[in-house]
Amino acid sequence: MVKDKSKELGGLAFVGFFFIGLAFGAYYNRWDIGAIAGLAMGFIASFIVKMKYATK
Repeated sequence: MVKDKSKELGGLAFVGFFFIGLAFGAYYNRWDIGAIAGLAMGFIASFIVKMKYATK
C-alpha cells in the first residue's frame, strides 16, 4: 500500500492519458504523434494530480 496517494494517482493518470494518446494515434494511423501526445497529456495530468494533493 502506498502512503503517498498523489504519486499513486499521478501514475494512474499518466498511464491512462498515455493509452488515450496511443488510441488516437492508432485511429489516425500515426503512432509517433499519438505517443508524443499521450506522453504530454500524461505528464500534464500527473502534474495536476500532484499539485491538487500537495495543497491539502
